[in-house]
Amino acid sequence: MNLKFDINRKLIKQFLQYVTVGLCALAVDVGSFTLVRSLGLDLVSANVLARFAGAVTAYTGNYLWTFEQSKNSADWLRTSWRYAAVWVAATTLSTLLLSALTHFGLPETPSKLGVEMVMPFLNFLVARVWVFKAR
Repeated sequence: MNLKFDINRKLIKQFLQYVTVGLCALAVDVGSFTLVRSLGLDLVSANVLARFAGAVTAYTGNYLWTFEQSKNSADWLRTSWRYAAVWVAATTLSTLLLSALTHFGLPETPSKLGVEMVMPFLNFLVARVWVFKAR
C-alpha cells in the first residue's frame, strides 16, 4: 500500500470514530435538553447545560478512542483546555442559532437537533488540527 492510501484510510477511520462518539454525545445533549426544558429550565440555560453534558461525553470518547491520546496528565491538560475553548465558541454559536430558529417560530427540539447536526463538521476539523494534535 502506498502512504497516501494509508493516510486516507486512517483519516476515514478517525472520522467514523468521531461520528460514533458524536452520535452518543448528541443523544446525551438532545436528551438532556429535552428533559430539563420539560422541567421548566429556560432555553439558554437548558442549551448550555445540555451541551456541557454532551461535551463531557464527546471529550472522553474522542480523547480515549478517536484520537488515542496518552493517559498522562500533561496530554490531558493540554487537550482539555483547548477542548474547553472550542466548546465555549461552539456553544455560543449553537445558542445563537437555536435562539434565532425558535424566535422565528420553529419547534425547539427539532431546531436543537438541526443545529447540533451541523456543528460536528467544524468541530472535527478543529479537534484534529488543534485540540488533539500530537506534540
